[in-house]
Amino acid sequence: MSDKPPRKRGGSRSCYNKSGAPKSAFATKKLAERAIPRTSVGLAPYPCPKHGWHLGHGGT
Repeated sequence: MSDKPPRKRGGSRSCYNKSGAPKSAFATKKLAERAIPRTSVGLAPYPCPKHGWHLGHGGT
């Protein structure tokens, strides 16, 4: 019922930013949600098999 549409650019989500720096990792989804600034638009946590949770735009 909650099927996610395929990613527009293909491939799985990365653990690294465009600059190559590692993204911040969070142990739980709740911790990741609390790290989202109030002024951000479209930023959401997504699961990572290696690190727990990361924050990213789109694809949710």
